[in-house]
Amino acid sequence: MKVFGKISITPVRIYLISLGLIMGMILMAGEAQSQVRVKEKPIPPKVDMKISPKPGPEYIMLPGRWAWHRPSHMYIWLGPAWVIPPKGKVWNSGYWKEVDDGWLWVPGKWKRKVRFFQKRNKSLSPGT
Repeated sequence: MKVFGKISITPVRIYLISLGLIMGMILMAGEAQSQVRVKEKPIPPKVDMKISPKPGPEYIMLPGRWAWHRPSHMYIWLGPAWVIPPKGKVWNSGYWKEVDDGWLWVPGKWKRKVRFFQKRNKSLSPGT
């Protein structure tokens, strides 16, 4: 453990900060990923990945997913990760969509939580 002023840097903190930075970059790059087509749909690796324990009760696990790696011009597999969801949002996982000239990765994204009752009774709101 290293101490910088009053802040102690532990391996767990370094891991969580790194994971947060990586997740942020992936989520921000989501739109650019949606434009890359491949001839064959990649298959997730069949390797048992060690998953760390849940860091806290507010965390949820994002499933493994694909991300475009520009330097190597290919999709790479990112294993599952623990994240704190944005308030009032749920994660919609990405998926492969078949298109005329191959496969297109539609990245996952955070969406606003909508309850069934809200969806169904949207037309009953005043002014409609």
